[in-house]
Amino acid sequence: MAVKKRSRHRTTPDYKDFVHTEPGTLNGKYMRLFWQPVYRSKDLPRAHPKPIRIMSEDFTLYRGEEGAPHVVAFRCAHRGTQLSAGWVEGDCLRCVYHGWKYDGSGQCIEQPAEEKPFAQKIRIRSCPTQEYLGLIFAYFGEGKPPALPRYSHFEVEGILDTLPILLWPCNFFQHLENAGDAAHLPFTHRDSYFSADARSGIPTAISRAETSWGLVTRVTFPGGATQIYNFGMPNIHDIRIPAPDPEIPWDDRIAWTVPVADDICVTFRVRHLPVTGEAAARYLERQKSAPVAEGPTSEELGEAVLSGKVRFQDLRNAAKSPIAYVNAQDYVAQVGQGSIADRTNEHLGRSDLGVILFRKIWQRELRALKGRRRLKKWTLSAAELAERGLEV
Repeated sequence: MAVKKRSRHRTTPDYKDFVHTEPGTLNGKYMRLFWQPVYRSKDLPRAHPKPIRIMSEDFTLYRGEEGAPHVVAFRCAHRGTQLSAGWVEGDCLRCVYHGWKYDGSGQCIEQPAEEKPFAQKIRIRSCPTQEYLGLIFAYFGEGKPPALPRYSHFEVEGILDTLPILLWPCNFFQHLENAGDAAHLPFTHRDSYFSADARSGIPTAISRAETSWGLVTRVTFPGGATQIYNFGMPNIHDIRIPAPDPEIPWDDRIAWTVPVADDICVTFRVRHLPVTGEAAARYLERQKSAPVAEGPTSEELGEAVLSGKVRFQDLRNAAKSPIAYVNAQDYVAQVGQGSIADRTNEHLGRSDLGVILFRKIWQRELRALKGRRRLKKWTLSAAELAERGLEV
């Protein structure tokens, strides 16, 4: 997330612009109304500050010696040195340049070289931070944050894990739109586990509708099976797919796609397997003893295809795992649109009704925000949780 690139920027707030998220953009203001994941918990050790970039803004992420995570400004208020180069003391962060020290709220509490310290007058930016489902979330909006949303189907007994993050050089909206584009499954994901068995073939029916949480897509395949995909506004994918192991009934996935900059996005993914006891122990043991797959990452594979070094139909032989294969396929389709897709040259058809609906909902919310009207409160209902997965 430390990658920095120059991106196109609209200075005038525009409800038709769901691409740009820099400070000052309407879409950026909307995205900042929601909690966003910024890091995997297991990747942030205590007393090891990290520089992060979210929605074209730079911050410092650190975990205090007692374990609490904090997100504060990127630079020291004194001479502007990068705070992630400093060190943690207790629950505070000390600048490496002249030793100014800040607590987790951003308040300066020490200025060692000042004969008459004025630390009480200095406060840097601090963002509310919480940990949940193995991720560190932060709130970048103004005022008091809303309650951090909870997802009960990931809080039940079973195996919970955070998958490796995906960092792709394209706009976040290209990744979000892919969730409602069911027509791509038999082509982009041909010969993969994501388009196999009951989910194989060109869909015979595709429907998408707005829900209390976002949108639901129902895709019926030639064999009669219906796959249900849930999407939570503004940037959450939620899906139940067949499990990778015969002892496990299904595999739940939830993912947040967050802009790093306008032309880079990162996806945080959490996985839950509903298995406990001896069955869980056996599965974990099999995973531990399984040979480590060596080979290029999904991003490397995708770039190889886009550069013409590898044919798309040869990805399966080059991928180190089924998951890397699926991710590489999506990489090619989404990053292949360009860093920021030019939608003015699109020719949408009936199979794109889900994409069209998604854009209309997004524009409706941005229009309401621009007009200072009430926004929809997106909440995941019990009914939506009940309608999930693959129906055969």
